[in-house]
Amino acid sequence: MERKLIAAFILCILFTALPFAVRWEEGRLSSATSLPSEDSSVLSSNGVLYVGSAVSHEGSDLLCVVPEKAYVPEPGTEVILNVTVKFKHAQPCPYSDWEIITENPNNVEIVNETETKLLDPYTAFKQYTVKVLGNGTLDVVFKYGTGCPYGTEERVTIEFYIGQPPENINATSTNPEELFNITTMNITGIVEEINLVDRYFVVDGKAIWVRGRWTGPNGVEYTWKDMLLLLHVGERVEVLASYENGELKADVIIINGQRFVRG
Repeated sequence: MERKLIAAFILCILFTALPFAVRWEEGRLSSATSLPSEDSSVLSSNGVLYVGSAVSHEGSDLLCVVPEKAYVPEPGTEVILNVTVKFKHAQPCPYSDWEIITENPNNVEIVNETETKLLDPYTAFKQYTVKVLGNGTLDVVFKYGTGCPYGTEERVTIEFYIGQPPENINATSTNPEELFNITTMNITGIVEEINLVDRYFVVDGKAIWVRGRWTGPNGVEYTWKDMLLLLHVGERVEVLASYENGELKADVIIINGQRFVRG
């Protein structure tokens, strides 16, 4: 397990993008949900469809959980949740009693959870196995350490559905072992190149592709092209990225303190 977690750091969110990085509109807990964008990526494993990644970045640290939504064929099916926290400050820190927990289970049951592992001084990883009893939700929460001045908590809500998703979802099948190769990559640096033809930009020598629709401050929506046009060579940015089909895909881009999220 330890070796797989280390591999996860190298692969960098083969899940938060492993076909996951597209967000859907919020909907009621039923089999009828809003449709994903055309760039939606979905992972299928053992009959379970894993969709999207849920991100919270209210304070200094960033919480990312994949999937954001899961579809299972029948009640009692188990789903793997992969939780990554990216710290702004290296660990250990003076507020070291931080923790990753779950709250408010609704029609789901936690059947297993791993210990929280530090993959490096800036990355924590934890995995949950969740039994889905019906259409429901579960909150995954990162609690900042007691007295930490940089934040109180990061919280996301994961959604679970019984039955088939919308017909236009294109799922990619994978071996269940690949579900362990999951973590995020936080890239901060100067924009070195912007390529509007192939839809990527380069930061710190890494090519990062931009796909799908985006949501910016105050809920304003952007296309992939809009996002690339917001970037400028020589400008410093922060990017939460993930690996998908061998390419780094941007999930969150922070420009001049403004946060843009894919989906």
